[in-house]
Amino acid sequence: MSIQHFSHLGICVSSLDRSIAFYTQVLGFVEVSRTAVGAEVGPLIEMDAPEIQLRSHFLERDHMRLELMEFDAPPPSGTGERGDFNRLGLTHLAVRVSDVGEALAKVTEYHGVVLEHTRVGQADMGVELIYITDPDGVRIELIQLPGDPSVAPGEPV
Repeated sequence: MSIQHFSHLGICVSSLDRSIAFYTQVLGFVEVSRTAVGAEVGPLIEMDAPEIQLRSHFLERDHMRLELMEFDAPPPSGTGERGDFNRLGLTHLAVRVSDVGEALAKVTEYHGVVLEHTRVGQADMGVELIYITDPDGVRIELIQLPGDPSVAPGEPV
């Protein structure tokens, strides 16, 4: 078996309309496709429910694809509260921005939350990092750094 390429990252949302607006208007993703599935995906998603109705929309930016999924049945569960950062599993998405202040301007307009207490860096040196959340509490790190945005932070391997 050989891996062909990264496909996508899935996020369960409470409102497709609200989340699509957030990811397109705040983070610049573009909707590329949509689908609806039913009980046939139950085994795949490890869900033993008598009825499954799931709508998903795929968004893309910079060769990264997100699948935003809204369950009509059974309804989504959870509170949307952020877990501890050291909890095993996915902790956050990260986006390089040219200007943190400019990026923050639309967050609350599109039902996201700015976590002001997480802001670190030195804006006068062009270095600033802060977390926001999408409308359902998914952490997103905004990173403003000088230099080539395509280079990963840290020491080269």
